[in-house]
Amino acid sequence: MLKHKPLTALLGLALGVAGPAPVLAQSDTSDSQRVGNTQFGNSLDPTGWAMFDAPDPAGMSWLHAGQLRTPTGVLYPWPRQIPDETRLGSGDWTYELLAELGYLHVSGDRNDEFFRMYSGWKNGAALGMLAFSALNHRTGQYVEFRGSRISSQDQYYRLRGGRYGDYRVEAFYRDIPHTLSTTAYPLWNGAGSTDLTLPDGLATGSTPAQVQAVEANRPRRTLSVTRQSTGVSWEGTLTRHWIGYAGVTNENRTGDRDWGGPMYLTYFFVAPGPGGAGTPSVPGTFGGQYETVRPVDFTTTDVNLGLRNQGGASGWLFNLGMTGSFFRDHKRTLDYAVPFAVAPGYASVITGGTWSLEPNNDYYHVRLEATHPLKLWRGEFSVSASYGSMRQNDALQAPLNPLYCPSGQYLGTTGIACADWNTTAALSRQNGDARIDTGLLDLRVDFRPTAKLSWHLDLRQRSENNMTRYTMVNPLTGQYGYVPENGAEPLVTGGTELFQPGSPLYQSNFAQIANIPFSTNDRKAELGGSYRIDRDNTLSASYLLDHQTPRPRERSYIDDQHLKLGWDTRALGNATLRFSYEYEKRTGGRYNPDPYLAAYSPSMPGYVLPAVSYTAFTVAQMYKYDMSNLAASKLKAILAMPLGTTATLSATLYGNRHHYGADIGRQSVGTTGADLSWDWEPSAATSMSAYAGMASSRLKQGNVNDNEALTFSSPQQADMQFGGPFYPYANFWTATDNERNVDAGAHFRHAFSPRVRLDLAYDYTWSRGLDSYSYASLAAISTVYRSILTAADVGDRFPANVYRMQTLTGRLNLALNRKLGLVLYGKYEFGNYADWHYAGFGTPAELIVGNRVFTELGPQPHWHVLLVGAFVTVKL
Repeated sequence: MLKHKPLTALLGLALGVAGPAPVLAQSDTSDSQRVGNTQFGNSLDPTGWAMFDAPDPAGMSWLHAGQLRTPTGVLYPWPRQIPDETRLGSGDWTYELLAELGYLHVSGDRNDEFFRMYSGWKNGAALGMLAFSALNHRTGQYVEFRGSRISSQDQYYRLRGGRYGDYRVEAFYRDIPHTLSTTAYPLWNGAGSTDLTLPDGLATGSTPAQVQAVEANRPRRTLSVTRQSTGVSWEGTLTRHWIGYAGVTNENRTGDRDWGGPMYLTYFFVAPGPGGAGTPSVPGTFGGQYETVRPVDFTTTDVNLGLRNQGGASGWLFNLGMTGSFFRDHKRTLDYAVPFAVAPGYASVITGGTWSLEPNNDYYHVRLEATHPLKLWRGEFSVSASYGSMRQNDALQAPLNPLYCPSGQYLGTTGIACADWNTTAALSRQNGDARIDTGLLDLRVDFRPTAKLSWHLDLRQRSENNMTRYTMVNPLTGQYGYVPENGAEPLVTGGTELFQPGSPLYQSNFAQIANIPFSTNDRKAELGGSYRIDRDNTLSASYLLDHQTPRPRERSYIDDQHLKLGWDTRALGNATLRFSYEYEKRTGGRYNPDPYLAAYSPSMPGYVLPAVSYTAFTVAQMYKYDMSNLAASKLKAILAMPLGTTATLSATLYGNRHHYGADIGRQSVGTTGADLSWDWEPSAATSMSAYAGMASSRLKQGNVNDNEALTFSSPQQADMQFGGPFYPYANFWTATDNERNVDAGAHFRHAFSPRVRLDLAYDYTWSRGLDSYSYASLAAISTVYRSILTAADVGDRFPANVYRMQTLTGRLNLALNRKLGLVLYGKYEFGNYADWHYAGFGTPAELIVGNRVFTELGPQPHWHVLLVGAFVTVKL
């Protein structure tokens, strides 16, 4: 029999308590059997229950007035008040029932995508909350339900039941909207389906002016994706010492979104205008670049099974878990027609193409965790072992689509027959047969030889084995490689991505003929410990050696060394200061800038090196950031300062610096930030907080443009050295990305009486990003634009991207009587947005730039939205 009333309330939603006592107040619990969806809520109350909670004036304990603090000095939250309950009949069951129904109205820029990004706001009736709970005080059995619905895309429902200390079952349904764009004007008919066709009046070979004329009258669309999740789970006691759990979650994602689409050799301008350099000519008409819309229709099913040991005579604690995740894409391909010819004057058969969408795939994972106490130094031994496998065996599609490359025709004058590539008979095999296996073994011992000293040793090995092997050879032609860009690339170049031994046309082509199966082994050893000098000061230190052997990568091994130091002190009066510093140094084996030749045609028998050799893979001094040397330091300080008995001042200061020691590639990354917050809770009826945070980051990288005049014409194109003829110093450039972010706000809650409560919140967000660059000379610019642009045109930076949003939210809860309440809700949001990527996009016709097709105009530069609502709450 339970000795205390449980917190049986259903964790409700947003509009606050309408009665004199809080209703359905309970904090959510951590459930080991869940697979995702651990949080329920919606835009009215993201927490899913907090607005139906009210602090209990009794405080933390009958023996202690007011609140208590954590060991670090932070105030514990006021405990939630246990609600009143109604007896159900004459038995041992009690229950609560709450219903909240109201109306929402949105005015202003209600279609702004930032306002609607994760919210299904609309004008009309809304179910704020429908909640029911029942409890049997004698047996500990309970049933809980809660649900809320703002719109058909923004709702959730959850049902739980069980018996305290014995078992629990749960079922739920939830919708989450994600608006991606509200200013989209797709050129194609059928946007959102798998078959995109050109509107009337357009065909392959149209001019930009013709496409602009059609685009000017295209209808506006909203692009969005909705996640619909359902799930069931169970957790219960199997025997005295064993607990079992199981859960299944199914999530559907449906809708449409922007799609980058194909692109090939399309340039904005191709020659200077009549005034010479700096006066561009008409837009280029070569190639095409297409941004369009793709359908989203995914299903992911997650399964979680496990056993957990609570402790037995053997002293071992076990946790065995098995997880499976199964992804299914109900749309397999995306077909599209193109409005522009691959090249001017081509009577091309390439009138469109096909993209393969995400393949179906499966993931399996099993893990075993075990711990056992040791007699030596009050120690503990723990071991973790796991095995995972990612697999994909979808049917492969033909390299070309017979709809756009029909049998009997050829790709221009290349001699490449459509019939040899528009069938799956052109594939080396018919299915993906892709697989990556992972394994983990972690051994750890912890010791506490004295009350002041503790230390640990941790040994960990993780392996990732890519077992996928695919050689691209067409059995119909004997050619290795592939036909890229749906035939557009070979139509212009003659098929340079194909290799065929013994063929004068293809025997010297540099082409990729196989996949690259990236794998790695990772071994870690860590030794660390802490020592309490006195009651106010504790020091900690650890050393970690991380030895990685990736393959095939630029280095055969990587050694990462981490030294961590920490100091926790309460020597500053009642304040607690936690200070940590970490230094990382990465070194490795000899750097090979091109370890991937085995996947390319020069590694094949019958390859004939051309007289001018083949183009260098990259500059030899290019260091990829995860393979580069590294010297990094991280510093963090956290201060928690009690102010009297009812307030706390908290501050965090942190900084990270990464130096990669490379001129070509990523050079450095730095982040600096600070957070300050003040929390004040003088009583259960009043609370207030304010916060401010600032962060800045800087990323710098360098690269060198190749000398395109030597490509395919001189043996010097094979020279990989920086400063050589193919990568001269004059072609060097650097780019720096600077980001700044500020977040601030204040929250206030006060109960004027048991019948009136006010909640106010203000939040401010600001961010600014700036990309700047420098270059040794104009030779660093692509040859396509070099004759067009002057140094003044190029400049040294792009315009800044700026985002600013402010939100004011208020809730007024009025209790009319014990069972009836009224809630008034208001939200005002306004902001500014500037992104130079969308500059020049003011009307749908301006989405056509030369042979480039874009889809959306971008977010509104300014928006103001007012949302108001009134809700009636009935408690039974």
